[in-house]
Amino acid sequence: MELSKLPKERYLKYYVLGFVDAEGCFSVALKKQETTRFGWVLDPVFHVTQHESGRNVLELVQNILNCGRIIEKPGQPSTLQFLVDNRRQLKEKVIPFFDRYELLVKKNDFILFRRIVDGLERKEHTKPETFKELVKLAFHMNMEGKQRRYQLEDILDTIKGSSETTRETPAKD
Repeated sequence: MELSKLPKERYLKYYVLGFVDAEGCFSVALKKQETTRFGWVLDPVFHVTQHESGRNVLELVQNILNCGRIIEKPGQPSTLQFLVDNRRQLKEKVIPFFDRYELLVKKNDFILFRRIVDGLERKEHTKPETFKELVKLAFHMNMEGKQRRYQLEDILDTIKGSSETTRETPAKD
Protein backbone atom coordinates (compact mmCIF):
# COMPACT_ATOMS: atom_id res chain seq x y z
CA MET A 1 0.00 0.00 0.00
CA GLU A 2 1.31 3.43 -0.89
CA LEU A 3 1.95 5.80 1.98
CA SER A 4 -0.24 8.47 0.39
CA LYS A 5 -3.19 6.06 0.47
CA LEU A 6 -2.82 5.18 4.16
CA PRO A 7 -5.54 6.50 6.46
CA LYS A 8 -4.81 9.21 8.99
CA GLU A 9 -2.27 8.32 11.66
CA ARG A 10 -4.94 8.23 14.38
CA TYR A 11 -6.71 5.37 12.61
CA LEU A 12 -3.43 3.59 11.99
CA LYS A 13 -2.76 3.55 15.73
CA TYR A 14 -6.06 1.79 16.33
CA TYR A 15 -5.25 -0.63 13.51
CA VAL A 16 -1.91 -1.41 15.19
CA LEU A 17 -3.71 -1.82 18.53
CA GLY A 18 -6.12 -4.37 17.06
CA PHE A 19 -3.40 -6.16 15.15
CA VAL A 20 -1.23 -6.50 18.26
CA ASP A 21 -4.23 -7.62 20.30
CA ALA A 22 -4.64 -10.48 17.82
CA GLU A 23 -1.06 -11.28 16.78
CA GLY A 24 1.23 -9.73 19.40
CA CYS A 25 2.81 -11.13 22.53
CA PHE A 26 4.04 -9.55 25.75
CA SER A 27 6.32 -12.06 27.43
CA VAL A 28 8.97 -12.24 30.09
CA ALA A 29 11.47 -15.01 29.50
CA LEU A 30 13.10 -16.55 32.53
CA LYS A 31 16.62 -17.61 31.67
CA LYS A 32 18.88 -19.74 33.83
CA GLN A 33 22.18 -17.92 34.23
CA GLU A 34 24.54 -19.16 36.92
CA THR A 35 26.70 -16.03 36.84
CA THR A 36 23.85 -13.77 38.03
CA ARG A 37 23.00 -12.91 41.63
CA PHE A 38 20.04 -15.31 41.89
CA GLY A 39 20.89 -17.73 39.08
CA TRP A 40 18.08 -16.45 36.82
CA VAL A 41 17.41 -13.46 34.56
CA LEU A 42 14.05 -11.90 33.71
CA ASP A 43 14.04 -10.82 30.06
CA PRO A 44 10.96 -8.83 28.91
CA VAL A 45 10.16 -8.98 25.18
CA PHE A 46 7.34 -7.62 23.05
CA HIS A 47 6.93 -9.16 19.61
CA VAL A 48 4.54 -9.55 16.72
CA THR A 49 4.96 -12.50 14.36
CA GLN A 50 3.83 -12.60 10.75
CA HIS A 51 4.49 -14.52 7.54
CA GLU A 52 7.06 -12.75 5.37
CA SER A 53 4.25 -11.67 3.02
CA GLY A 54 2.96 -9.45 5.85
CA ARG A 55 6.23 -7.56 6.32
CA ASN A 56 4.51 -4.26 5.48
CA VAL A 57 2.25 -4.67 8.54
CA LEU A 58 5.27 -5.29 10.78
CA GLU A 59 6.91 -2.20 9.29
CA LEU A 60 3.76 -0.23 10.10
CA VAL A 61 3.91 -1.41 13.73
CA GLN A 62 7.60 -0.48 13.84
CA ASN A 63 6.88 2.98 12.41
CA ILE A 64 3.98 3.69 14.77
CA LEU A 65 5.95 2.59 17.84
CA ASN A 66 9.16 4.16 16.51
CA CYS A 67 11.37 1.42 17.89
CA GLY A 68 12.31 -2.25 17.61
CA ARG A 69 13.57 -4.32 14.72
CA ILE A 70 12.26 -6.86 12.25
CA ILE A 71 14.06 -10.19 12.14
CA GLU A 72 13.60 -13.63 10.62
CA LYS A 73 12.11 -15.89 13.28
CA PRO A 74 14.80 -18.43 14.27
CA GLY A 75 14.14 -21.80 12.65
CA GLN A 76 11.28 -20.46 10.53
CA PRO A 77 12.75 -18.78 7.44
CA SER A 78 9.41 -17.61 6.00
CA THR A 79 8.28 -16.04 9.29
CA LEU A 80 9.23 -12.56 10.48
CA GLN A 81 9.06 -10.96 13.90
CA PHE A 82 8.86 -7.35 14.92
CA LEU A 83 10.75 -7.46 18.21
CA VAL A 84 11.41 -5.03 21.05
CA ASP A 85 13.70 -6.41 23.75
CA ASN A 86 15.45 -3.18 24.73
CA ARG A 87 14.12 -2.20 28.16
CA ARG A 88 14.43 1.52 27.50
CA GLN A 89 12.39 1.20 24.29
CA LEU A 90 9.83 -0.93 26.13
CA LYS A 91 9.55 1.69 28.88
CA GLU A 92 9.57 4.79 26.67
CA LYS A 93 7.77 3.61 23.51
CA VAL A 94 5.83 0.34 23.82
CA ILE A 95 4.31 0.70 27.29
CA PRO A 96 3.12 4.30 26.84
CA PHE A 97 1.47 3.35 23.52
CA PHE A 98 -0.52 0.53 25.12
CA ASP A 99 -1.30 2.65 28.17
CA ARG A 100 -2.93 5.15 25.80
CA TYR A 101 -4.52 2.66 23.38
CA GLU A 102 -6.01 -0.02 25.60
CA LEU A 103 -5.81 -3.67 24.64
CA LEU A 104 -8.78 -6.00 25.04
CA VAL A 105 -7.55 -9.57 24.60
CA LYS A 106 -3.97 -9.08 25.81
CA LYS A 107 -4.83 -6.53 28.52
CA ASN A 108 -3.97 -8.73 31.54
CA ASP A 109 -0.66 -9.89 30.04
CA PHE A 110 0.20 -6.27 29.27
CA ILE A 111 -0.57 -5.14 32.83
CA LEU A 112 1.71 -7.83 34.26
CA PHE A 113 4.36 -7.09 31.64
CA ARG A 114 4.29 -3.37 32.52
CA ARG A 115 4.51 -4.18 36.23
CA ILE A 116 7.57 -6.40 35.66
CA VAL A 117 9.34 -3.84 33.45
CA ASP A 118 8.60 -1.15 36.07
CA GLY A 119 9.94 -3.47 38.78
CA LEU A 120 13.13 -4.04 36.82
CA GLU A 121 13.49 -0.28 36.39
CA ARG A 122 13.08 0.15 40.17
CA LYS A 123 15.80 -2.51 40.72
CA GLU A 124 13.36 -4.93 42.40
CA HIS A 125 15.31 -7.75 40.78
CA THR A 126 18.28 -7.05 43.10
CA LYS A 127 16.62 -8.35 46.29
CA PRO A 128 15.63 -12.01 46.64
CA GLU A 129 12.07 -11.49 47.87
CA THR A 130 11.11 -8.85 45.29
CA PHE A 131 12.86 -10.83 42.56
CA LYS A 132 10.67 -13.80 43.48
CA GLU A 133 7.57 -11.60 43.23
CA LEU A 134 8.56 -10.55 39.71
CA VAL A 135 9.10 -14.21 38.78
CA LYS A 136 5.64 -15.07 40.10
CA LEU A 137 4.10 -12.27 38.03
CA ALA A 138 5.84 -13.62 34.92
CA PHE A 139 4.28 -17.03 35.59
CA HIS A 140 0.80 -15.49 35.62
CA MET A 141 1.27 -14.28 32.04
CA ASN A 142 0.44 -16.12 28.82
CA MET A 143 -1.82 -18.95 29.97
CA GLU A 144 -0.40 -19.03 33.50
CA GLY A 145 3.04 -20.16 32.35
CA LYS A 146 1.83 -23.43 30.82
CA GLN A 147 4.40 -23.24 28.04
CA ARG A 148 7.37 -22.66 30.33
CA ARG A 149 10.28 -25.06 30.49
CA TYR A 150 10.62 -24.85 34.28
CA GLN A 151 8.05 -25.11 37.08
CA LEU A 152 7.57 -22.05 39.28
CA GLU A 153 8.23 -23.94 42.51
CA ASP A 154 11.50 -25.32 41.14
CA ILE A 155 12.67 -21.85 40.19
CA LEU A 156 11.72 -20.31 43.52
CA ASP A 157 13.55 -23.12 45.34
CA THR A 158 16.75 -22.49 43.39
CA ILE A 159 16.90 -18.70 43.69
CA LYS A 160 20.24 -17.99 45.29
CA GLY A 161 20.48 -15.71 48.31
CA SER A 162 16.94 -16.28 49.49
CA SER A 163 16.28 -15.87 53.20
CA GLU A 164 13.83 -18.76 53.11
CA THR A 165 15.05 -22.14 54.25
CA THR A 166 15.26 -24.80 51.58
CA ARG A 167 12.78 -27.63 51.93
CA GLU A 168 14.47 -30.80 53.04
CA THR A 169 13.63 -34.18 51.62
CA PRO A 170 12.77 -36.66 54.38
CA ALA A 171 15.39 -39.34 54.90
CA LYS A 172 14.52 -42.83 53.72
CA ASP A 173 14.66 -45.69 56.21
